[in-house]
Parts: sequence; structure tokens; C-alpha cells
Amino acid sequence: MGKIIKITNYNNTKGDNMYKKFLKEIREKASDINDIPTRAQEVLNFFNIDNLASGVPVVEILINLGFKIFQSELEPIGLSAYIAVDPKFENVYGSNKITCVHIWDNIGHKKFALAHELGHYIFDFDDYKSFYYYNTYFPQKDENAQEPKEIRANKFAANLLMPEDKFVQKLEECKNLESKVDIVNALARYFVVSPTAVIKRFGELDVTEFENLIK
Repeated sequence: MGKIIKITNYNNTKGDNMYKKFLKEIREKASDINDIPTRAQEVLNFFNIDNLASGVPVVEILINLGFKIFQSELEPIGLSAYIAVDPKFENVYGSNKITCVHIWDNIGHKKFALAHELGHYIFDFDDYKSFYYYNTYFPQKDENAQEPKEIRANKFAANLLMPEDKFVQKLEECKNLESKVDIVNALARYFVVSPTAVIKRFGELDVTEFENLIK
């Protein structure tokens, strides 16, 4: 496996104890589906992420939380990413926490997959209670899943990468484009996500104007 992307220098200015404290605090808060947009915004606030012109740096977020990130030709077919926490990885990878994405997925899909797995790590695992955690991400299955944990992870990823206020603001700026396809592609480029993720975001926000826009 090789590393996912060449990462620019990203300083761990807060220190490990601050990250542990933040994770403990956010895990103690409400994490029902309706609370997830607020939890995602708290993650953005903690990492001082406000300008999304080049997308949310989810890779850097994971790195600062102690993850080593890789890419590979994942199997079985349909597997886009996985996350794993296990003490045995320490000697091999230099961390007990790793995540891996499919090497041939586009960058937007990789970012969503990583954000989805980050959601699982935050809400479905607790470093203080367990040494082990494994999760896989199969988009075709998990994005249509009715399991609360999968719904929550998908909602977290969408709200982390495309916060509603930023999404609405950018949409207003794009409305003068010639076609709906141009609008979707412009939003995808801005947030560095896939066009599919943008179209789903219209539906998730449940605003009539958005629904009419993509018909």
C-alpha cells in the first residue's frame, strides 16, 4: 500500500492531549441523527476550518487524530474504504490507527469515504473503552442502508464536507451558470466532492428550490 496523497506540512499545533479531550467531549454529546450537523460543525470549528474553497482537509484531520492513511486496490469489489484501530499496527505503520481508500476512486469519492469513516471513528468507537475497532465502507450498500450507524456516518460526512450554510451560499453564487449540470459540477469542484455527493446534498437539505433545480 502507498500513501493516499502527498500531504503538505500540517502542524500538530494543538498537541495529542487536546485532540483526546476534544474527542472525549464530542462523544459525550448527543449524537442522534438530528444532532449530526452540529457535531460536524464542531469538528470544523475545532480545526479552524472556515474557508472551504479547496474543500475540507479531511486527510489532515485524520492525520492529526493519529491516523496513517493509505490507498490500495481494495477487495472485495465494491469496497471503497476501511478504518481499523488495533495495537498490532503500531510496529508496522507507526500508529495503532489506519484508514485506507480504493486507489482508483476519484478524489471526491475518496474524501467522502474518509469523512464517512471519520464519522464512525468519532461516534462508534471510544479509545477509553476499547483497543480495537474495524469498519468497512461499501457505498452501494451503506449509502442506502437503514442501519442508524450508517445513516449517521453518511450524514456526518455530508455535513462535514458540505456544511449547509456554505452550500447554500455557494449555490446562490452558481445560479447564473447556464445549466443544472454546470451548477452541480461547480459545486463539486468547490467542495472537492463528487457530483453524485452534490446531488444527494440537494435532497438531504430538503429545500424545494434545490429539488426543482435538479429535476
